[in-house]
Amino acid sequence: MKKNYSASITVFLSLSFVLIAALILTITESARTIAQKYYMQTALNSAMESLFSEFHRPLWENYRIYALEFRDDNLLKEELQSFIKPYSDARNLFPAKIEKDGFSFTGRGLLSESHYFEEEILEYMPALLAKDCIEFLGEKKSGTDIPSILEEASKKEKEADSIQRLQEKYALNHYDVEYLEDCINNIDRFCKKTETLKHYALYSLQAHDASLFFSYSSSLKATLNSLKNTVNSYDARAELLKSKVEALWNDFSTEKENLEEDGIAAIETQLKSYDNYLDDGGRVRQKIDGFPAQCENLDFAIEGIEENVRRFQEYIEEERERRRKRKKEEEDYDEDNGLQAEIDNFYNDTISTWQALTMPVYGEAVTQINKKNKRILESIHDIGKKKLLELLLPSGKECPSSEESFSSALFSTESAANPIQIGLLGEYSLRFFHSYHKEESAHTTPYSNAKGLEVEYLLHGKKSDYENLSAQVTSLLAFRESMNFIHIMSDPEKLEAVEEFVTSFLAITANPVVIAVFSAFVIGIWAFAQSLLDVKELLNDERVPLMHSLESWTLSLNHLLDFLSYLSGEEIPKENIGLSYEDYLRISLFTKGLLSQAKINDSMLYCMEKNIQTSIRDKEPSFQINKCLYYLSTDAEIYSRHSLYHKGFLEMIGVNAGEEGYQSVLHSDYKYKNLSH
Repeated sequence: MKKNYSASITVFLSLSFVLIAALILTITESARTIAQKYYMQTALNSAMESLFSEFHRPLWENYRIYALEFRDDNLLKEELQSFIKPYSDARNLFPAKIEKDGFSFTGRGLLSESHYFEEEILEYMPALLAKDCIEFLGEKKSGTDIPSILEEASKKEKEADSIQRLQEKYALNHYDVEYLEDCINNIDRFCKKTETLKHYALYSLQAHDASLFFSYSSSLKATLNSLKNTVNSYDARAELLKSKVEALWNDFSTEKENLEEDGIAAIETQLKSYDNYLDDGGRVRQKIDGFPAQCENLDFAIEGIEENVRRFQEYIEEERERRRKRKKEEEDYDEDNGLQAEIDNFYNDTISTWQALTMPVYGEAVTQINKKNKRILESIHDIGKKKLLELLLPSGKECPSSEESFSSALFSTESAANPIQIGLLGEYSLRFFHSYHKEESAHTTPYSNAKGLEVEYLLHGKKSDYENLSAQVTSLLAFRESMNFIHIMSDPEKLEAVEEFVTSFLAITANPVVIAVFSAFVIGIWAFAQSLLDVKELLNDERVPLMHSLESWTLSLNHLLDFLSYLSGEEIPKENIGLSYEDYLRISLFTKGLLSQAKINDSMLYCMEKNIQTSIRDKEPSFQINKCLYYLSTDAEIYSRHSLYHKGFLEMIGVNAGEEGYQSVLHSDYKYKNLSH
């Protein structure tokens, strides 16, 4: 019994030792397995970081953009395997490895997708501005100051766009007014002519000259017909102008939300001048609208008189012929016996009837428009339809090339930028892309060595430098014209000068309503002419205020009649204050960015790709932006085996021990921007 008891204890202790050892080894193996997972996760993360450390150097050096250029997934897998190999080859407790085919990419983001490109810029810009502040209005500004300034300037640009659209519509109405005033002149002239022709016809009746009477009466009927047609034309054009002005008021109510108080007041003044003209025209129409019916009655009466004269003439001819024949038969017959008295009686009655006719009388003041001076003023606006660059570029500055050097950007990025970030994106565009400068220097040339007008391309998307700069000049002209228009309308001295100019050089009239309408026309021309000078100064690397003052305004009304000579003459020295050409680009980038920043981003990517292919010092003709990774999500299958595990014992006791090796999947993400942001 004692032996059996001793043996059982030995067996129990042996089994206990085996179980305890198995437990310890299992716990140890489990800890080793978990540690191996963390070890390989570190290896995978390190491999991803090593992979992305091979970012495209020219893209960084020229544009401060991180992106990994790749060709296909196999190369990515090979590189990841090579970076992770030192970890799997290490002699340690972690006998794990990852084969090339064990990598799979569950997600990726190209630089040209989503808003990754935008993120890159916004990550970099604060560091740049901390070192090199923005220069705006000739002063260094902090990044926090710029958004509010740009928003205010952007409001002005939106206001300018609205005013420009309204001006384009109502500026043409002065042609309607001129047409109506010409009609009034013609109506007055026709009325006076009818009275003159009536008198001439009367003289011919008094002279018993029927042939001359018919000539004058025929001219009188033609004049009455012209008068009738002119009145009808006046009515039709007056109705057309009325409908146009009503449409303008509707357009004004639509655009009003973009206008500030001074802009609203300026436009309302212009539109009210047309309203007043139409109201005055209503009084004129009451006077002349009866003329057509009067002309028709007169025409009927004149034809009746003509018919009577014609019949009497036929009668007289027949009577004289009859009396001549009788005279031949009877020598003592008095051929003129009683005939002259009959003629005198007829013409006396006809004269009385003719004198009773009442010709139309206008009798109101008329406007005499100086057509020559008006054409001169209109020719100033026609300058905007010609080649402006040749006219406005500084002397000696060649026009940009008209060869096609840009094409449409084929990328499709997205934008989630707020107004502050849009300001930063615009500043990035100005720092890293080339724009117009009067004189090129190392300071004006970006690191990419690009020479084209890229910023202008970002704004307008034309195919050549010439087209892009022309579009920018046109945009600047429209902006400056609207600001100048507001300035004139808010300056009583300039408004008084405009009225004096109209009455002296354009329209001789006592009608204040007509003066007001043509004053609106002159104000538009004056504002546009000053805008040409403003843009010329900007292209000459000078500054122009957002809103002119009395001191900064350079163009007098007297120069309008010889404006081309003034424009091409020597510049007048003045204080160089206000916004530069680059400042206006900054405002335009901000304004357009609020509407379509993604489109600007696409154009920037296009310029980057183009310059790396053709312009940088070490050109890469095969470089493609859409082959640049910004983000990668990777799964990796780990192949390993248990180190503290042997299946021989389990097989000996009949237990299925399974495989010594096993697999697990690890995941890693890498993005150039910190994912925690």
